[in-house]
Amino acid sequence: ELCIGCGRCEEACPVGLQVHSFIVKAGEKKLKQETYKMRAGRGDIQDVEIRNVGSPIVLGEIPGVVAVVGCSNYPRGGADVAEICTEFANRRYIVVTSGCSAMSAGMCRNEEGKTPYEAFTGEFTAGGIINVGSCVANSHIAGAAIKIANIFAKRNLRANYEEIADYIYNRVGAVGVAWGAYSQKAAAIASGFWRLGVPVIVGPHGIKYRRMLLGRADHEEDWYVYDARTGEKVYVGPAPEHLFYAAETKEEAMVIIAKLCMRPNDTFKGRAIKLTHYIDLHKRLYGTMPEDIHLFVRTIADVPVTMKDEIAKILEAKEWKETVIPDPTLLPRMIRKKKE
Repeated sequence: ELCIGCGRCEEACPVGLQVHSFIVKAGEKKLKQETYKMRAGRGDIQDVEIRNVGSPIVLGEIPGVVAVVGCSNYPRGGADVAEICTEFANRRYIVVTSGCSAMSAGMCRNEEGKTPYEAFTGEFTAGGIINVGSCVANSHIAGAAIKIANIFAKRNLRANYEEIADYIYNRVGAVGVAWGAYSQKAAAIASGFWRLGVPVIVGPHGIKYRRMLLGRADHEEDWYVYDARTGEKVYVGPAPEHLFYAAETKEEAMVIIAKLCMRPNDTFKGRAIKLTHYIDLHKRLYGTMPEDIHLFVRTIADVPVTMKDEIAKILEAKEWKETVIPDPTLLPRMIRKKKE
């Protein structure tokens, strides 16, 4: 089940045995009899769907959009992809799949014998798992993020890439996960996403791209944005902290997905929801409370109600100071009122 057909076992065999060929032959009958159900590639996300979810995504009430895409060079088989999809669909994120990852997600069944596509709705809404199509159909996922800026915020699309990217980076809680990426095409697609302001997480093989875009949460000066209402610079914390990140395990990936879905524009209700998922995953998979939790709390209203006492002690120990929730932008020309 963990074999992905890379053939490296044959290179490593000291006596030159064709190990992969033996594995294929041994499982030939089983492979021919395997059948799974997956949702057909549906193409682009419709405008009417964007109208329904645009506001909850931007305000943070839908915790985020997780795009599970890319090739099949997985570190431990395709089951990790299905687990990531299921975990975040259960948490009412919008999960979007494409290409090899879409197929891998459909090749795992739960206790009831259902694939993720059978267990979750196919609508572009909270808790849905949507297959947009082939690997190059990733453009529809980027298109959905762009449509949010266009439809929900009335941002002009023509010759306006900078403003659209600024909007997505600061407001749309989307994350791309290319768990088995290895091709240059996957790297190019990832580049297209991070230049739109969507963080991309790759699996451990992704380190071979020899390029990461990592933020430094300890450099406070890196995390200021303009408040478009006043023109003042406001500290918003490392949200999102990285734009291109290689995770070593699926557990690390799941924690970092929840973390990178946070955006400066989150309302206090939205931030509380996102913090709940981040803390819960961190505790369940790492067994500890995140050490950087104070960086993501802007006002005391951001703190999840069920964790208020525990987090209040951490904030006090870290000498946390309350800040404002801005109307964030990185572009000086987007400031509506100049600072006097």
